[in-house]
Parts: sequence; structure tokens; C-alpha cells
Amino acid sequence: MYKYTLSELQHKAKTLSSIVIAPHVIILEGDLGAGKTTFAQYFLKSILVNAEQTIISPTFTLVNVYNTTKGIVWHADLYRLRNEAELFELGLIEFAHNGITLIEWADYILPYINKVPKTVISL
Repeated sequence: MYKYTLSELQHKAKTLSSIVIAPHVIILEGDLGAGKTTFAQYFLKSILVNAEQTIISPTFTLVNVYNTTKGIVWHADLYRLRNEAELFELGLIEFAHNGITLIEWADYILPYINKVPKTVISL
């Protein structure tokens, strides 16, 4: 059972994208298949500079970077991280303190971004 319909998810993502300003971290929580990447796609699609750009899951790349009307936005999926050292190699902590970042499976990074404004989206 899903918490949101696709139209509700799209509305929530578009609304958040219209008001968020950097620095800001959006933490996407939920089980596998809950809609975390779908939320990120809706969020990004509403603010992309190039509306034709494809938004893909960062499951294997860990981080994807997008040029948006709000500046650069990072979308990270930390599910496959094995330890905190890998987190530091990504440079995500530094960017999270300065830009807009969408993070799926954020457990490893939370202790390092406690002073950054955050929105938690539970799906």
C-alpha cells in the first residue's frame, strides 16, 4: 500500500521545489519501491533548466547532478554505501551545506548535516 497516489506525489514534489532554497537537504525515506526516486524525478523535472533532460535513478552512480533554475541540485542514493569513508569520497557532505540535495537512504550522512535545513519526505 502506498501513502500517496502519483498525482499527490507530483503535487507534493512540485510544491516543495517551488519554495526550497539552498542550502537545503531533502531526505527521502521509505522502503524499496516506495517512490523515493519518483518523488525526486517530479521535484527535479519542475525546476530543470533543460526540460528535456532525462532524470535517472542514482542507484548505481550514487550521485547524479542536475542544472536547475535553483542552481545545481544533487540527487544521491546512499543505499549501496558500505561505510562512512565512501560518503566522504563523494563530496556530498560539503555540497549539502551549500546547495540543494535530495538524498535517498540518508542514514550515513545524517550526523554530518545536522545544522543544514532539512525536509523529510516519508513515503
